[in-house]
Amino acid sequence: MSIRSISKIPFLIRGLLDWMIEAGYTPYLIVNAQADGVAVPQAFVQPDGTITLNISGDAVRDFHFEADHLYFSSRFQGQAHAIAVPLEAILGLVTRETSDGLWFAGQPALAKGLVDDNDAAKPKKVEGEVPMPRVVKPKLSIVDNINKD
Repeated sequence: MSIRSISKIPFLIRGLLDWMIEAGYTPYLIVNAQADGVAVPQAFVQPDGTITLNISGDAVRDFHFEADHLYFSSRFQGQAHAIAVPLEAILGLVTRETSDGLWFAGQPALAKGLVDDNDAAKPKKVEGEVPMPRVVKPKLSIVDNINKD
């Protein structure tokens, strides 16, 4: 019996999208726009080489997966664009409202330093969109036992 290696990313994306839509959140797909096979409008690529795409039902048309790509069409400043994103170029999927979601740390773009862990929590500015709030990790501290006499 042989075991095939298949990417978990399309399954995670489908599950996250279902959750985001059910909860009323706006899903943002963060993509390494410099990766091979990525077709996005280059005028909207950030200086770090990423692009943040609103993939809510109101923002895209013909959203579908194929073997190793994600495809849809979207409008940028009133112009329609066909978008193609290889799964390897997907850096994360987060909500606009809470920045909750998943960052795919094992993706090649992160390993090459295009996005570091500190940048992952920073909101990306998308023209005409309200910026996402910054995620702050909770901090724990040790509390000494208090003697009640």
